[in-house]
Amino acid sequence: MAIYSERDNDRKPIYDAAEKWKNECLLNSKSLIWDGEAIWTSENMQRFRRIFIERPDESGNSFDEKLKKQLNGETEEVYKFVIELLFIYYLFPSSISYDTKMEKIETVASWKGIEIDRSWSIFNSLKKGLGNTGMYFNVQKYFEMSYLFIVSENIKNLPLKTSESILSKPTELKKLAEETRQNQIGKRVQIIHALLHLLLPNYFERIVSWGNKQQIVKAYADLLNDNATTNDLDDKLYIIREKLEEQYPSKKVDFYKEPFDEKWSSTKPKKKKQTPVEESDDGLTIPTIDFNVESNTNGLVFENLDVLMNQVKTAISNGKHIILTGPPGTGKSKLASKICEMYSVQAEMVTATSNWSTYETIGGYRPDRNGNLYFSEGTFLKCVRDNETHAPTNTWLIIDEINRADIDKAFGSLFSVLTGDEVTLPFETKSENSIVLQPQGESTSVEPNDFTYVIPNDWRIIATMNTIDKASLYEMSYAFMRRFAFIPVGIPKDINSELIQKYLDVWEMSTYPHVEALAAIWKIINKYRKIGPARRYC
Repeated sequence: MAIYSERDNDRKPIYDAAEKWKNECLLNSKSLIWDGEAIWTSENMQRFRRIFIERPDESGNSFDEKLKKQLNGETEEVYKFVIELLFIYYLFPSSISYDTKMEKIETVASWKGIEIDRSWSIFNSLKKGLGNTGMYFNVQKYFEMSYLFIVSENIKNLPLKTSESILSKPTELKKLAEETRQNQIGKRVQIIHALLHLLLPNYFERIVSWGNKQQIVKAYADLLNDNATTNDLDDKLYIIREKLEEQYPSKKVDFYKEPFDEKWSSTKPKKKKQTPVEESDDGLTIPTIDFNVESNTNGLVFENLDVLMNQVKTAISNGKHIILTGPPGTGKSKLASKICEMYSVQAEMVTATSNWSTYETIGGYRPDRNGNLYFSEGTFLKCVRDNETHAPTNTWLIIDEINRADIDKAFGSLFSVLTGDEVTLPFETKSENSIVLQPQGESTSVEPNDFTYVIPNDWRIIATMNTIDKASLYEMSYAFMRRFAFIPVGIPKDINSELIQKYLDVWEMSTYPHVEALAAIWKIINKYRKIGPARRYC
C-alpha cells in the first residue's frame, strides 16, 4: 500500500477527510465541513464556474484579492463551496503550515461572516500533510484550483454508477484525470498527483513530481519484467512497489525514506563536495561561538567604553541580537565590526535600503540563462550555510543603518525563526523540496541538503540605527524589538582638545595642528545638530 504515515496512523485524519470528500461531495451533493448541508450542488458549482473559470481575473492583484472580488455578491453556499475547495487544495501539502492553511480558509469565511472553529475535528486533517508540493503549486494557484474544480465537475457530471466505477479503478481514474489536464487545463498542474493519491492511496504514490516518478522508475527498472506492456509511470511505480514489498516484507516501502530513496536519488547529478571542517556521526557539526572573551577595545574611543562593552557582552551572551543606536558619526559601524572581531567570527556587512524586502534578505526565484527559475539565497541565508557544500556556517550579519528599511516587510519569515519556530518558505530547490528555515534548538549537527537552513543558536545580527530619525524606532514591531538589545552609542558629554587628540591618534592623524579649532567647531555644530566625530570630513 502507498498509504503514508510517520507513526502508526498519524496521517489517518487526512485519508479520512479525502474519503469523506469522495463519498459525501463527489458521489453526493453534501458537505465536507458542514454536516447536513448541501454544498457540492450543481447550482453552487455552476456559479463558481461562471465567476472563476469563465471570468478569470488577469490583473496583477494577488490570488486572494482576485478571489474576493470574484465572490462579491455570491450566496453563503457558494462561499462555503469555495472554502471546501480550498480545504482539498491544502489537504496534501506538508510544506504549507497549518496556521497558513487555516488563515487562508478563515480569510475567505470572513468575507461572508461565516463561522470557522479550529476545534472542529475535520481541521485536524490539515495539521500534517503528506508531502512537499512543488513551487508552481503556490505560484500557479489559479490553475491548480481550476484543475481541482474541473476534475471534480467532470466526475459529478457522470452517471452515479460511472462515477463510482472511476473512483474505484486506478486505470479509469488516471485516464479521466489526465484527459482533464491535457484538454481543459493544458498545464502540468501538480495537484493531479495529489488527487490521485488522496482518492486511491492504496495504488497511487504520494509523489507530486513527474521528475521524481521518472527517476524512481529508471532506478528500479530491473524490477519491471520484460513482459510489462504499460507505459504509464504510475502503473510502473505500482509494480515496483509490489516487488519491493516482496523483497522487504518487514519494511514499509516509501520512496522518500531509507533505504528506498538511496537508489533513485543517486541518479541525480552530484555537486562537487568539499571536506567539511568538522564531521560527526550524525552529520556536520553546527559552528558554535565562545562567548567567554575579553573586551577588545583597541582602536575604539567612546565615553564610558567599559560600560558600553559590558552591555554588548551581556546582550550577546543572553541570546540577544544588537542594535547600536545614536546620532550619525558616533562610530556605530566600526563598533559593530569590532564586536565580531572580539568574538572571532566572520561577518558580512550590508547597508539597509528602503527597497528591502524578503527578496533581498531571505531570497527568491531568479531566472537562469535558459529562462528556468531557481532559488537565489538572500543575505540572511548566505550567512548560515555554504552554498556549494550545504555545510552549516555561522557568519554574523552587520546591518548598517537598519532604520532605512521597512523592518516587517524585509525580515518576513525570519521573525518566526528568531522566536524558535520552524518556517517553510514558498520556494523550492532543484531537488523539488520546499525550503525550510530551522532554529538549531538542541541539535549539535545537521545532515546537509539543499533545502534546509539551520539558524545557529550562536548566530547574531549586529545592526546600527541613526536616531536622528526617531520615528523609525516606532515603526518597528514589538515582535522585532523584543529579539534585540538596543544599546545607545552617544556623543561624549565633554568635548575638549584631549578627546579630539584621542580620535586623531586612532585616525592616524596625530600631527594635525588645529586640535583646539576642531573641538570648537564640533561644539558649535552640536548645538544645532547632533553628530559624532566620524563626520569629520563633512
